[in-house]
Amino acid sequence: MTSHRPLVLGVLLLAGTAASAEPEQVHYALIVANNTGTEPSQAPLRYADDDGARYYELFAPRSREVVLLSVLDAETQALHPGLAAKTRPTTHPALGAALARLNARMAEDRARGAVPVLTFVFVGHGKRGAAGEGAVSLLDGPLTRTELYARVISPTQASFLQLIVDACDSYFFVNSRGALPVGPAYADAVKGLLGNRELARFPQVGVVLSTASEQESQEWSAIRSGVFSHMVRSALSGAGDVNGDGKVDYAELRAFVAAASQGTDDVRGKPSVFIQPPALNRAFALTDLGEATSLGYLMVPTGLAGRLWVEDARGIRVVELHKERERPLVVALPVGRGYYLRTSGREAPFAITRAAEVVDAGGLGWHDAAVAARGAAQDTMRDRLFSVPFGPRFYRGYMASLGITPPSDEADAALVP
Repeated sequence: MTSHRPLVLGVLLLAGTAASAEPEQVHYALIVANNTGTEPSQAPLRYADDDGARYYELFAPRSREVVLLSVLDAETQALHPGLAAKTRPTTHPALGAALARLNARMAEDRARGAVPVLTFVFVGHGKRGAAGEGAVSLLDGPLTRTELYARVISPTQASFLQLIVDACDSYFFVNSRGALPVGPAYADAVKGLLGNRELARFPQVGVVLSTASEQESQEWSAIRSGVFSHMVRSALSGAGDVNGDGKVDYAELRAFVAAASQGTDDVRGKPSVFIQPPALNRAFALTDLGEATSLGYLMVPTGLAGRLWVEDARGIRVVELHKERERPLVVALPVGRGYYLRTSGREAPFAITRAAEVVDAGGLGWHDAAVAARGAAQDTMRDRLFSVPFGPRFYRGYMASLGITPPSDEADAALVP
């Protein structure tokens, strides 16, 4: 196994240089993941708690503090030993206490000149009331769109607030993991509401919203996850970094999700997302690999292409992508674990044992996969998600089709072998 340290060190040095010229960013995350709904008609979700646990593992190495509100089922607790002791239930009092604590810490950050960033994640059920107001489900009742603004957005002490919502009829009348269909006219109406109502008064807020419709295809049992959340986490682990600056911004995430779902035109529940950066800084990055000094790195070099995914020793698929051949890619992974880099029918084991370790995927030993694909009923999802290569060529074409000049196009490429 070999390392390609100059490549990744270039990313980290670039990030360190940028950070030294700007105020320190301090990251926090509040994750709310709830399998149950408040309506009798809402069947329990299977994997919202799994998504909550995985978001926790994604953000914990990158954040000063991460709060997880969730009730983990027995299988999820077995996959994530010790995590249940760190969780609190998804109740209104627990949410209020978490917000109060994080706002107090962020106020202290601001007082000393730092830039606190809060990522608020909700995964679970939602609904739209008779008056058109969206709400999401907590254990002790709904959290309405009005309450979102009154309790989360308006009083926040974050310099930047990032909302990631994967729920049917969520705060913003967005469909996902639910039963209402989403057509182009409905999606356009949602965007209009987002642009013209209260959100416009908060230029520090960026949003990542799923609008897919069907619960059955949104939760993929082969990976024990919601499809949209799986795409988001993959992108934020580094798979969405197009220009090689070690960061993933909103434009890159939007293009990554478009590529990952492009082959699923006839798959029920195809994601139709709404992703909007904070107006205060449209180039603001959702994640910066260079800020997470406790992570290790997998470098996927030029020439290694196609659909790839990384599973850890627990069998959890932590990152998935379909890489264009012409450009290297760096993925950040938690340390102290064994992993498998997999493609169709083949796998290559590796381990990341210490922080800042770099593993070169070009030097791994490949052999026939020991684990077969799971579940014939998942064939369509398995074959068509991530079927389109993602990289600079797709990104430029996709953004041009939208008539957008993205912030990511303006950055210099740092990943040069």
